[in-house]
Amino acid sequence: MSQTQTEAEIFVLQFPFTTAAGNSISQLTLKRLTVKDLKLVKKTHKDPADWDEPLISRSTGLLPEDMDNMDLADYLELQTRFQQITGLGKSDKDADAGSGTAGEVV
Repeated sequence: MSQTQTEAEIFVLQFPFTTAAGNSISQLTLKRLTVKDLKLVKKTHKDPADWDEPLISRSTGLLPEDMDNMDLADYLELQTRFQQITGLGKSDKDADAGSGTAGEVV
């Protein structure tokens, strides 16, 4: 079932943490992002490999500095979940088909 614009997904942390402001975080709400969110992130991060953290920050409402305090296991699981929701983690199996050793030139 796909999410509508207003639906959000809840991500429960295995290892709750406290933000710099003193807020205890035990779960995160992942709101759906818009094209506007992606455009804003693209302005400051040219490499798509650098998009996850700022997009996750926009989706969860957490500051990037607060995400630095998140347990790595939770962050990696959140990143995987985020990529599944947005489709940003999709890879084309054949995208790299042209790389490797070249065949014999005739």
